[in-house]
Amino acid sequence: MRLFSKRKNRGLSSRQEQTAGRIALAILSYQQRVADYLNGKTAGISSKGWLMLLIVFCAGFGLYCLSLLLQLL
Repeated sequence: MRLFSKRKNRGLSSRQEQTAGRIALAILSYQQRVADYLNGKTAGISSKGWLMLLIVFCAGFGLYCLSLLLQLL
């Protein structure tokens, strides 16, 4: 006696595939618009600026994690 039977994978119908394709295309289009917007916003930052931003982010995140660890003690 099987407690859990396996479902058969029947695949998608052509209409379901078309709908999934349209949804995927809409998502990709939105992602491209957001990426273009963000690239435009950060185009003026130099490599030194990015390095400083990375250092500040890592230091801030590290201090936050350290504070969480110290609260446990």
